[in-house]
Amino acid sequence: MAAAAVAGLIPVLHSVAGDKSSYYVGRQLWFGFIAVYGVVVYVVRMPWADLHQDFWCHGSITYPCLIECFESSFSSPVVGLWYFFFFLFLAFFFLMEFFMAQVRHKQIKAKLVESEAADVEEGSMVGVQEQVPSPKKAAPNFHQEKALLLLYLLHFLLQVGSQGVFLFLLHYRHLPLVSQATIRCSTGSCPGPYFCLVRGSIEKRMSIYTLVTLSFMIILFCSGFFMYSVHHYLLKGLRVPSIGLTDGGQLRSLNSVCQSPPSSFTE
Repeated sequence: MAAAAVAGLIPVLHSVAGDKSSYYVGRQLWFGFIAVYGVVVYVVRMPWADLHQDFWCHGSITYPCLIECFESSFSSPVVGLWYFFFFLFLAFFFLMEFFMAQVRHKQIKAKLVESEAADVEEGSMVGVQEQVPSPKKAAPNFHQEKALLLLYLLHFLLQVGSQGVFLFLLHYRHLPLVSQATIRCSTGSCPGPYFCLVRGSIEKRMSIYTLVTLSFMIILFCSGFFMYSVHHYLLKGLRVPSIGLTDGGQLRSLNSVCQSPPSSFTE
């Protein structure tokens, strides 16, 4: 079932990511991350698929005690938690996609209204304008759309926060489960003590290391896009008005010089 879901997700992502509009920076990169994330989660879950069969205990132990030792050792979900954080990654991204698409649709609609008004005013040029190809879809201007920019930055903060929590759980909860040579088990109904182990621990550790690497890459790229957006759209945007005033002042001074007649003509 998981393989069918991943196989069905890849063509959809390929068709959506094939849109060359790229109406914000890094759009196709994030679609690539979704495809890679889904494939990685599906592959690394394979060593954990038969975890209950890989759990063994030394000595003569009854099957109920074996199940109880397994439940006490793996009391928190492992693979289910991986799917949960993959779902969070998808949810944050597609929420940003939804709001970006809404703003883009409003901008295209406003441009269509302006073009229709221009066609009405210039009736003689309608036939000529119909032959001109329609312009490309406009990208959101983050210098003007501050609310959209804040949404864009919020997406990166949410991704970094969720992946940071995921890294913590992988390193301090999941990795110790397969890093111990033996697991000591002693419960109320099965005092034991029993010494248990997990087969295939190397493959299970490698799957955790793969997820750690992927999560670290996502945090790195999100931090890079966040710093770039803050520098390019916020810090540079604060300096643009002052430059505009200076340029405007220079232009006004040049216009006054050009408009003032020479002294030889006035005399």
